[in-house]
Amino acid sequence: MRFLFSLLFLLLDIVVIFAQIPSVKDQPNILIISVDDMKDWVGYLGGYEGKVFTPNIDKLAKEGVGFTNAHTAASVCCPSRYAMMLGKRPSTTGLYNNGQWYKPELPNEIPMSQYFKQNGYYAAGAGKVFHHTPGNNPPCNWDDFQDQVFDDTWNFAEWNPQKYFLTYGYRGEIEKFPPWKPLNGIYPIRSELDWGPIPNKEEKDYGDQKVVDYAQGFLANMYAKPFFLALGIYRPHLPWHVPQKYYDLYPLEDIIMPEIKENDLSDVPKIGVELALKREIDFIQIKEEKLWKKAIQAYLASISYADYLVGEIINELKQSIYNKNTVVVLWSDHGWHLGTKNHWHKQTLWEECTKIPFIIRAPNASGNGQLCDKPVDMVNVFPTLAALANLPAKKDIDGYDMTSLLEDPKSSWGYPAITEIGIGNVSVRSDKWRYILYNDGTEELYNSQSDPNEWTNLASNVKYMAVISKHRKWVPKSFADPVAGKEKYYFDPYEYSWLNRTTGEFIQGK
Repeated sequence: MRFLFSLLFLLLDIVVIFAQIPSVKDQPNILIISVDDMKDWVGYLGGYEGKVFTPNIDKLAKEGVGFTNAHTAASVCCPSRYAMMLGKRPSTTGLYNNGQWYKPELPNEIPMSQYFKQNGYYAAGAGKVFHHTPGNNPPCNWDDFQDQVFDDTWNFAEWNPQKYFLTYGYRGEIEKFPPWKPLNGIYPIRSELDWGPIPNKEEKDYGDQKVVDYAQGFLANMYAKPFFLALGIYRPHLPWHVPQKYYDLYPLEDIIMPEIKENDLSDVPKIGVELALKREIDFIQIKEEKLWKKAIQAYLASISYADYLVGEIINELKQSIYNKNTVVVLWSDHGWHLGTKNHWHKQTLWEECTKIPFIIRAPNASGNGQLCDKPVDMVNVFPTLAALANLPAKKDIDGYDMTSLLEDPKSSWGYPAITEIGIGNVSVRSDKWRYILYNDGTEELYNSQSDPNEWTNLASNVKYMAVISKHRKWVPKSFADPVAGKEKYYFDPYEYSWLNRTTGEFIQGK
């Protein structure tokens, strides 16, 4: 009899829990998956001329709305992620580079995760959602968060202000050069510029797998609230350390090299040239070592590994009770140059660097299964998800609600995609054109339809003055002063607080 009563109470508990889980008619769950440094080399976008193996991302695009003209709000990691999570451009916040923390400088800013948390959601995350360095995921943003586990050694140090100049007060020694590096044979070793499968490491032991493990555990549980779950996959960010089987997908003889124009920078303004040549040492060395094709192979392998991880997360969602009532967003923080414009890396304002995979699968959206070619950027994600969740519209953000495009991807859309890098350097991407304005007033203009490689700068041609004028009106009217960098603070990772080195003021992140 005691057993029967226990069983009855257990069943009643389960009924209560299920009764509290929102239905499709109520607030949906939110699942955001970030991939890092992934350009448009995925199947549904066709950015790579050869065969690229991204079956999971392509399947998600067929189930939701796959955007084919989506661009990052900033072409470097930290500002891009802050812009998406805050719904505000760098020119609004002053968050322009990877060396800044938003919380101690902008303590009143409410990012997306915290906004959903304040409005009745259970907010959880894992991996590289904001930037991956400590201090970028304050506990006030989350109900639960698992920090990224890397393939190299990243450890917190005991907080010691006297060691600030060596450790920034927030992390311990980093094993940049373990004995097995470099796998690509490039010397001198630079911590990120490496690729290959890590010796004696199984797929389950790679850092990104920890994010999948977290997702699987999370989705296996039941929640009394709708959830906001953000997951950050680190690949295909450098170093391109992924299991061998992903390299095997891309035999060297099948690699198609980027189409390069000689003297491509000859009609580019000085600032554009400087951005292009900023990290040229990597590209020069890769070419001198005759490793260009192998590097592209490694990047493709990393894309396919990231796709596998995306698939593991989506499969877990589909096997859960939440699948029919979860909005899924997949996005990349920016693209990547592999030699175009004589550039290797990110931080430019050209198509190679701004264009990204971007997919939204909203429950029962009429546009699911279609592609959308309207120009969009990532500050639009915040207002769109708030609208889908029936939350009050946040009034102090820069983005626009894209739900109309989820219902009809061909509906009118009156906004371009805007990308920034640094202070005053802006790209405006419309249906047909890319306009770039640098902070010294110099310009670029490309016809994206007839000149997809952006080889011919038309900005000096008076014939296109009206086009330039039309696009220039979208450039931000002012640019916020940059907020202070990390050198202003000591950061305590255990108390999650910042100490202002000048004033002695403490700022809490809990």
